[in-house]
Amino acid sequence: MAKALLGHIGTAPDRRLLEELAYLRSRVRVLQAELDHIRAVQAAAELDLRVPESPPVRYAEAVSA
Repeated sequence: MAKALLGHIGTAPDRRLLEELAYLRSRVRVLQAELDHIRAVQAAAELDLRVPESPPVRYAEAVSA
C-alpha cells in the first residue's frame, strides 16, 4: 500500500522526464522574463516613458516523444 501512495522509491528517474522537466523550467524562465518586460512597459506607459524593445527570446527544444 505504501508503494501505491509514495511510488517506487529508489528507481532511477526517467531520462525523458528529466529532459521535459529541464524544458519546462527553461520555459518558465522565458515566460517570467516576458512578464517582467510587459510589466515594465505597462509601468512606463503609466509614467509616459519609453522602454527599449527586448531582444528576441530563444526557446529550449521541445522533448520529442
